[in-house]
Amino acid sequence: MTKNDANYEIKERSANEVTVQVTVAAPVVKNGVEAIYRRYGQEMQIPGFRKGRVPRSFLDARFGRKLFLEEAQNELKERHLKQAITSLELNPVTTPQLAVVSDEDEGEFVFTTSFSILPTIELPEYRGIELAVEPEKVISAEDIQKALDQLCHRCATTVTKDEAVVASGNIVHIQDGEEKWKAHVEEDSASAVLIGSKIGDTVEVNLPDEGVEHASLTILGVEELVLPEIDDDLAKTAGLDNLAALKENIKENLAESVAHNRKQKIRIALLDRLVEQVEIPLPESFIAEIVKEEMEKMKQDLAELSISFEDRLEKLGKSEEELLAEQHTAVTARLQRELLLTQIAEKEGITVDDDELEKLASDEAVKKHQDPLRFVAQIKANDRWEEYRTTTVNTRVIDIMYNEARLTEEGE
Repeated sequence: MTKNDANYEIKERSANEVTVQVTVAAPVVKNGVEAIYRRYGQEMQIPGFRKGRVPRSFLDARFGRKLFLEEAQNELKERHLKQAITSLELNPVTTPQLAVVSDEDEGEFVFTTSFSILPTIELPEYRGIELAVEPEKVISAEDIQKALDQLCHRCATTVTKDEAVVASGNIVHIQDGEEKWKAHVEEDSASAVLIGSKIGDTVEVNLPDEGVEHASLTILGVEELVLPEIDDDLAKTAGLDNLAALKENIKENLAESVAHNRKQKIRIALLDRLVEQVEIPLPESFIAEIVKEEMEKMKQDLAELSISFEDRLEKLGKSEEELLAEQHTAVTARLQRELLLTQIAEKEGITVDDDELEKLASDEAVKKHQDPLRFVAQIKANDRWEEYRTTTVNTRVIDIMYNEARLTEEGE
């Protein structure tokens, strides 16, 4: 393909790699070199020469012609690399590597660029996918009771314990050095080590959930929770008329939550089933680059929490190599899903322009009881606008798959 006196040609191409050759015509190269000479001549102030009138022979003698030729070639590489990628409709996913083929002083300038690309997939049938799914869960009396118990704990008050001996469920006032805070003691957590201690005792304890590790904690006070009765008064606290209405509301909310979670699980399973049906080769260098970025971010996040990477590995019970392998598998699966969704969206012509995206974001803000303008501004300010667009498009693609899937409940 020829454009702007340059020829762009794909020399080699595989599923994941491509090499493009760019040939810039000799007159374009000559003009580029002339432009560099003029720039130097205009910028330099040499005694005995008027500004902008420094002769080329002087510039050659001082800097050497090679400098001007290389600078011109660098500018040509930058300009024509972008044009070649656009003209040939390629989408690099790794940094292009350039190599000069021919750089004769008075002739054409030829260079190649090689980079990784994502493969074009022969899409499997994504409508009417057959999938066995779990039956819809029926909300039981035990589920409702558990939700009522949780509501009681949220509405609980505290009173100081007369005997001041720590028991499961108590709130303990503790001190470590100059710091004081409260901890909720539970039998199935690290805080269980406090059970049985009394005011004034010092306990060697590990409380990772409370942000405390290997501390000497002094018991300052003990409180116990006083749970409200499960009756009409509790219902009124929750904004409902009576206990029967509260139970019905809980049942409806649980059913809605269970149905939503089940639907999300099915949508992910449909996408995974689609991935299983097609081979999706991905460039290893691209995967490795993403894994490296995510590992570095993990280490940075841990450092901000004053947790060493080695301690994190020890807690996970894994070596760094094992964690890298897990990350590699997870990134590969994620990229395969994203690539499938992108190509289905292209086939279906699914796009979302800025106006529609702002309307969708505003509607979401209203549902979340947030200010729409502030919500949209925050997404844009955090550089998440394109991510929000991609998520919206992907959701519509999976809607097609879900709405047309042939689902059967397990056991049918």
